[in-house]
Amino acid sequence: MIHPERPLRRVCFLALPLFSAVAHAGYQFEDGDLKGELTLLGGAAVIDSHNANFGLGRVDLRTGEVGKQNNSWQEYYVKPGLTLEYKVNPDFSVLAGGSFVASSTQGDGDPGGYTRAGDGSSAIEEAFTGFRAGDWKLTAGRQNYTVGNGFIVMDGNLDSFGEGDYWSGPRTAFRDSAILGWQHEGISAQAFSLRTDDHLGDVRMSGANLDYTVPGTATLGAMAFKVKSLDDDLNQVVARDGMQVYNLRALNVKVPGATALTLNGEYAIERGSGKGVTYDADAWYLGGDYSFDSLPMQPVFGYRYASFSGDSDLSDNKQKSWDPLSKGFTEWGTWLIGDVVGNYLLYNSNEDVHTWRLKGHVTDTVTAGALYYQFSLNEKIISDRQ
Repeated sequence: MIHPERPLRRVCFLALPLFSAVAHAGYQFEDGDLKGELTLLGGAAVIDSHNANFGLGRVDLRTGEVGKQNNSWQEYYVKPGLTLEYKVNPDFSVLAGGSFVASSTQGDGDPGGYTRAGDGSSAIEEAFTGFRAGDWKLTAGRQNYTVGNGFIVMDGNLDSFGEGDYWSGPRTAFRDSAILGWQHEGISAQAFSLRTDDHLGDVRMSGANLDYTVPGTATLGAMAFKVKSLDDDLNQVVARDGMQVYNLRALNVKVPGATALTLNGEYAIERGSGKGVTYDADAWYLGGDYSFDSLPMQPVFGYRYASFSGDSDLSDNKQKSWDPLSKGFTEWGTWLIGDVVGNYLLYNSNEDVHTWRLKGHVTDTVTAGALYYQFSLNEKIISDRQ
């Protein structure tokens, strides 16, 4: 088990998205010293699932009520947004932005029991303000923040229970957050303090991130932060308070003499201790993508091996299972590893995964692809706590 709100049970089912669509539109404008962008994101999905909870049936996480083995549900959302920048002088600008999400889940609800028919809400998603001064930028409030490709830090909201749309996941902003950034030529750095929603445990992650981009070669990065539990009741299943996370990465690495090949890799550890628990977990991955630009549809073939540590002895006070914290989703095959396993089983912990993927451009705006996963447990001795 990874997320504290997720119960100590396994859910297995076959999910078939019968229909899924996402639409995005943006409009940029400028009037004197004021410029901005209006955005509109919307999504809809119709999904059918079978064999929930290994045939036991869907279990509502709020009531414990056991439902059907086979479930069908629908999700809809719309997300308008606005960002503004007003230039006070050539070296100083005032910033502001926000977005709004209206969502709805209908039908049986998702088979993991995170949502049910009638769940959904209409609420502010992002609401931040700040300033830009030369190479410096400061923003505070409810806002999005991604480190690298979202391996550890990207999504601050689990989209469950009354919010609805657990499968679509339109909410990603961190609340009560502050980000101080500095960027000059190929170097960018941020000091950050981010708070997750209650369904992700209500924790604060505070630390720093550094990226260095070598043009045409790679982006090298390093991150360190500490986790503080703001509500111990929400972190009873998996402890987090006092955890220290360290991360090294090399992204978009171009291989000399093989320009069609792009490599990516990261290594991260969780250390430290807090409230009687010592942390000793690690995760890493290495993968590559090869582009066949001269072929029809310009196909890209990729392979990645990812490993997330498990814990073979749950009787001691050392937590060795990797905690993914606020991992993100950019497209299928990133850090939601498998629709079923990623959403309802292992959550990027105690697993080793081979991923093969193939995608191509049908048109300039439509991409088709296929994914194949091979999963195995990192530690073979497990219990309900994992």
